[in-house]
Amino acid sequence: MDAEPRRGASQFGTPATLRPRLNFGKLDVNSLKRYQRVHKLVGVPQTASKEQLVSAVTRHFSAQVVSDELKVIAAFVTAVQKRHPLSKK
Repeated sequence: MDAEPRRGASQFGTPATLRPRLNFGKLDVNSLKRYQRVHKLVGVPQTASKEQLVSAVTRHFSAQVVSDELKVIAAFVTAVQKRHPLSKK
């Protein structure tokens, strides 16, 4: 018997609001600045403190929506395999 997922649940049966908590404060300033540059975060001054960068990165990351989780995972695995092919013996 196939049941419809409950409202607020993902296709895997876990609440959509449950997301892993990431502590961006553990990243160094250079990594935070790289994230800022790559994702073109606006409203963050060039002289931003680490705390300001952590706040901006956290807001940006939290706002991201993944529309097709399986497609994203498959693309990630493919990218990793292309960068680090398994050695053939």
